[in-house]
Amino acid sequence: MTPSTEALPYFSIVIPSYNRIRFLPETIDSILKQTCQDFEILVVDDGSTDHTPEIIRNRYNQFPNLRLIEQVNSERGTARNNGFRLAKGKYVIFIDSDDMMLPEHLETLKAYIDQLKQPRFIATKFLFLRNGKTRFTKINSLPEGWYDYKLFLSGNPMGCNVCVRRDNPKLHLFEEDRRYAIKEDWMFFLQNLRHQQLYLINKSTILMNDHDDRSMRSDHTIIIQKTNAAVEWLLQKVNLSAEEIRQLQAHAAYFSAIHYYIDHRLDAAREQLRQASRIGGWKRKYLVLYVKCLMGHQVVEQIKKLRT
Repeated sequence: MTPSTEALPYFSIVIPSYNRIRFLPETIDSILKQTCQDFEILVVDDGSTDHTPEIIRNRYNQFPNLRLIEQVNSERGTARNNGFRLAKGKYVIFIDSDDMMLPEHLETLKAYIDQLKQPRFIATKFLFLRNGKTRFTKINSLPEGWYDYKLFLSGNPMGCNVCVRRDNPKLHLFEEDRRYAIKEDWMFFLQNLRHQQLYLINKSTILMNDHDDRSMRSDHTIIIQKTNAAVEWLLQKVNLSAEEIRQLQAHAAYFSAIHYYIDHRLDAAREQLRQASRIGGWKRKYLVLYVKCLMGHQVVEQIKKLRT
């Protein structure tokens, strides 16, 4: 596909970045290789200390469709919002600074946008990429079609690789308060899709880089604290039924149990699993994790080795 002759791009691709220069060029290069070239790139540097602005300017100064926006460190929510406000495209795509687009990503989105008469939210599926190997994610098992907030009551299977129509008077931008950083994606979907819908395309055209420095692999205590804070925020901002509130709270307890388990805090993990079961009843995944907590990491690892 050739670039559009229109003055404004069809897509504005917003990339928030903080000290990600070792990943960011690969993300940008994957965008520049798109079969659909009707786009602009907005790299929003969130006060990096790794010389991101200088390196990006030097490396991409020949690309007029790439804009570098610098801000004082304020977290991803603010960076995404600043990028959205400065975007010129008909649709805004959010992608993280360590993920990549397969060459047909934009072309796939545009074809579906035209077919669906310009939906407000649309996304493709993604694969995890780790050590050069890809693997399926939870989202790959979902059928193609329309989804609303109910998909997110038990967590966020989407990441933040979403395409948003810029002309949407009902759009809520990302929460900017640092207390909710790393959970703003989940909050964004639940708040926006309470009365709107997202179309999920049954094609995996994004690679999510599952490296050890991902935000969801950081301090587990902080992740748990932010999850619980996000739940309180959602209960204030999103009108949910009593059953939906229980589902949300049970998910938060189970999610906390996972991170307590990873952090070798097995007593706390078991207590969170009991809490999840009291709220929403026992589920198979709760029981599996509970047994792992009883066995301990060493036994679990030995069993894994015997199976391989």
